[in-house]
Amino acid sequence: MAKLQAQFMSFNDIIKMGTYEENAILKDKRDLLINELRNSLTDEKIPDTNKSLTFSKIDLGSYAMNTGVKPASGDYDIDVGIIFDITNDEYDSNKLKKLVFDKLNKNHNRTVEFNKPCITVNYTRGYHVDLAIYSKNSENHHIAWGKEHSIVNRKWWIADPKGLKQWVSDVATEAEHKKQFRRIARFLKKWKAKAFSDNGNNAPPSIGLTIQARKAFRYQEGSDLDVLIAVVQSIKNSFNQTWDLDSSSQKSIIDIELPVQPYKNVYYKMTENQQDTFYNQVVNLLEAIEAARDESSEHECSKILRKVFGNDFPLVEDSKQTHTAPYVPTGTSA
Repeated sequence: MAKLQAQFMSFNDIIKMGTYEENAILKDKRDLLINELRNSLTDEKIPDTNKSLTFSKIDLGSYAMNTGVKPASGDYDIDVGIIFDITNDEYDSNKLKKLVFDKLNKNHNRTVEFNKPCITVNYTRGYHVDLAIYSKNSENHHIAWGKEHSIVNRKWWIADPKGLKQWVSDVATEAEHKKQFRRIARFLKKWKAKAFSDNGNNAPPSIGLTIQARKAFRYQEGSDLDVLIAVVQSIKNSFNQTWDLDSSSQKSIIDIELPVQPYKNVYYKMTENQQDTFYNQVVNLLEAIEAARDESSEHECSKILRKVFGNDFPLVEDSKQTHTAPYVPTGTSA
């Protein structure tokens, strides 16, 4: 049975994005935009008061959690929370979000989008910044949710960005255990990038994979492959079956709650067909990594894993002949 732990460690080093502190370029890009926003709000007041409109920031997303991977497209996604020192009653969520949009939409070297969960600032130089707008609301944080010109669900929604970061960080107390969990999360994201289209909501959101990995993670010294198999098996087991009347067929669907408020299904954007495709891809993944584990030849094992993760996974030289039947995928997707 092959484990290829050395190759998994090398693979992690190749794909690892690291934290903002480890990536000076992303840190500088983030800080430039935050400082620009802060300076543009110098003269702004909370409506009907003389109080200045101030905010603090919180790093969000995979870089903040140290589970990021280098994007194959070269488009780096920087996630930041802007926490305004206000209560929900002091500022309308849409008006505050529009204020941030207007302040940042004055630079011709970028485009700014008003999206449901955030303000997105797109640069032509290979990165974009998602700014989620929060009210501090006496430490009972709420996010400004909704589209600019739609009143559907457009309001302050309770959220806990700090709690989510802490929950992920609390996966373990020992440093080596935390490192292995982060490697597993990166491996899942690298698989996702290869297995799914970037169009729309075809791919499961990375936070969903991170949450499921966090729930299923059990440390095993020197065997990332065994841990990965256990996590993927858990993801597969989390799907439920439903009958789709339109297609007169059975579909596999998934409902995984955020571990913090608002406890919504992290896969809520995916249609039943997309969730069913997600399930089939998980089945294929599990089949492949189990075949890799059972392979007697490290060379053949590495070939299987390169089909899963791409050519960033190191290829082991063919030093001996395998005695294991060749792995032939049986799933519905390549």
